[in-house]
Amino acid sequence: MSNAEQIDYWNGKVGDIWVQMQERMDLALTPVTAALLAAANPQPGELVLDIGCGAGETTLAVDAVVGEGGHAIGLDISEPLLARARTRAEALLSEAEFIAADASAWAEESGFDLILSRFGVMFFADPQAAFTHLHSLAAPGGRLVFACWQPAGRNLWATLPMTALADVLPAQPPADPCAPGPFAFADAARVATMLEGAGWQDLAFHSLPFAMLIGGGDDPIADAVSFNLKIGPAARVVRDAGIGDEARPRLAAALQPFLADGRVELPGAVWVVTARA
Repeated sequence: MSNAEQIDYWNGKVGDIWVQMQERMDLALTPVTAALLAAANPQPGELVLDIGCGAGETTLAVDAVVGEGGHAIGLDISEPLLARARTRAEALLSEAEFIAADASAWAEESGFDLILSRFGVMFFADPQAAFTHLHSLAAPGGRLVFACWQPAGRNLWATLPMTALADVLPAQPPADPCAPGPFAFADAARVATMLEGAGWQDLAFHSLPFAMLIGGGDDPIADAVSFNLKIGPAARVVRDAGIGDEARPRLAAALQPFLADGRVELPGAVWVVTARA
């Protein structure tokens, strides 16, 4: 997808779904958010840019730390998610700013002490150019910290639904592992080469395996099925094929072995990447 296609995609039905799922996604990604913020280590008074901020979870967390002497700006291409972020900021009396913009071209401000992202950097049509541009926005010695998914094989939350539904889904074309998408940055060596080419240095890739909570409440299995039909690689394929009713029992059976103590959790793994300008 080009950036224009991504903008259309995230301002359509998918953006609305992610707004509805905001609390569930923030809960599912709690371990990732904690690791990302620990690696970012925001400080009072810092100027921070959050790429692909979505509904604002990480931007708001950083803004609470940088305080009145600092400022946190969240960029995203999805107007529905940004509206949700602004509502949350207002409720928290946060001074965080949320801007609708393509981070690969936005340049209204620079000198950022910290540029971070929770799964917002894997969708650039030209990631090399995007990271070069972001480098130009960083202060000398400014930090880059982002979370991206490791290979799909280490992320059962993404692969299990597709496997469970393989015999009822239309045949899928082979995926380009480097195309914009959730797993575009799975290859750490490729990402390192790209970042170094963009001017970033002192790179480190921290591996974070975690249990992704996808089901809970009164009926954890039904909750997990609903999650998989709204979020993840299978969700779009199922919607396009119109097989939601057929998919539900198959997903429920596949998820049953992962139910324990009222929770359905599936293995996930991310890279928390750090670098300096």
